[in-house]
Amino acid sequence: MDNEVCLAAIRNHYNYFTKIERQIADYILANSEAVVDMNVAGLAEATGTAGSAVIRFCKSTGYSGFSQFRLSLAMELARRQEPVIPLLSVSDTSREAARKVFDSSVRTLQNTLSMLDFSVVDALIHELTSAGRICIFGVGTSSPIAEDAEYRFLQLGYPASSYRDILFMPVAAGNMGKGDLAIAISHSGRTEVTLEALRLAGQRGAVTAAITSYSTSPLAKAADYSLTAYPDDMNYPVEAVSARLSHICILDAIAVILALRGGETAAGHIRSRNDILEGIRKKGKS
Repeated sequence: MDNEVCLAAIRNHYNYFTKIERQIADYILANSEAVVDMNVAGLAEATGTAGSAVIRFCKSTGYSGFSQFRLSLAMELARRQEPVIPLLSVSDTSREAARKVFDSSVRTLQNTLSMLDFSVVDALIHELTSAGRICIFGVGTSSPIAEDAEYRFLQLGYPASSYRDILFMPVAAGNMGKGDLAIAISHSGRTEVTLEALRLAGQRGAVTAAITSYSTSPLAKAADYSLTAYPDDMNYPVEAVSARLSHICILDAIAVILALRGGETAAGHIRSRNDILEGIRKKGKS
């Protein structure tokens, strides 16, 4: 577990905590500086729980125990130079609301990069380079991300297709097989049609990957490979604003790595793409 994103990890796991674990999480999020000076017994007393519950909470969040958790929290608080971003308010001016959205998005990207598992990234790169077909699934706010990923991979010569229609998704997944790769994108990791498409593709023998915002979500657990975004704790009036940006950045990073490792083959595809785009731009001027 990275030492700089302890609080983000708590928020990431929050929806999957037990009632007692949420009680502990709420106290830590509201009193993080005080928790650094506590021991297990002190935190248990402050939260009205048992010491064993505190230990279970730490393990549920991804730490080996309370000592590692407290050290991680202390290091995060020591390194964090900027203040916690306040929640949006109906009284915010346009400038204040925009600043909070931008600050939250920057924090989300920093958290996600810090927590990114590059062993999974490298494994997924390997699967992409050897896949017979690449099918990308996403609905709702994940739909344009799936389409963008399709475009990125196609530019590099990879056989990618995106499916954003709830009727097309299971049909496409059902036609996948061994040697293919299915990538499912979902902020919550609980979107049923996306989850079922991933499961169906896996049942047909395809390798499966998930891009989500919750590492313990059903989608993350169902996938062979899972990459997680860590949205900043902010109550937006619209869904998954900062998370959506981090999902795009994860896939953009993968596309860039593919291009860098693709050698002359990738370079040839990029030159071909540039020629096509230049031809389109010239037609637009005429």
